[in-house]
Amino acid sequence: MSYKPVALDHVNLYVRNAERSHRWYADVLGLHTQDTMTWPETGRLRAVFLAADPEHAHDVALFEVGEDAPGPRKGQVGLNHFAWKMASLDDLKELYQRLRDKGVPTRVLDHNVSLGVYFADPDGNGLEVYYELPKSQWQRDTPFSGEGGKGRFPGPWDDALRPRAPAATLT
Repeated sequence: MSYKPVALDHVNLYVRNAERSHRWYADVLGLHTQDTMTWPETGRLRAVFLAADPEHAHDVALFEVGEDAPGPRKGQVGLNHFAWKMASLDDLKELYQRLRDKGVPTRVLDHNVSLGVYFADPDGNGLEVYYELPKSQWQRDTPFSGEGGKGRFPGPWDDALRPRAPAATLT
C-alpha cells in the first residue's frame, strides 16, 4: 500500500517580534488569529497561529526569536517564499491594491497559468499571493515551461508586467 500527503498545510516562521508580525499578517492579509502563546516570564507574545479560514487551525505560525536575529539572505539555503492562493482574479486585484495602499513593495510575475504578486513581511520572509487558472484553461501540459500564454491576467499591475525598453547605452 502506498501513501502520500494530502496537501501542504501550514508553515512556521521565525520572526523578530511576534506582536509586530501578528499585527502585519492580520492587517495586510486579513488573517484570523486562532491562538497565541506568551512568554511566562514577561507575558509578552511569543507565538501566534493565524489562518485564512477561521475553520482551520492555522496556515502560518509565527515564533518570536528576538530583535537581534539575522534575517533571511538572498541565495542562502532555506525558504524562498510561501504563497497564498486567491479564489479569483478580482480577489488578487483587491489584495494587490491593499498591498500598494499600505506601501508594501511588490513584484508581479505572469507564470502563464497563474499570476503571482511577490512581497516580503517585516522580517524579510518572502510571500506570494496568486491566482491560478483552472487546469482546463492552461493551454499546455506543463504549467511553467515553454513560451506563450502570458497576458491573460489584465489588472492594476499591467504597467509592472509591460516589458521595459532596453536602456540606451552611451558610446
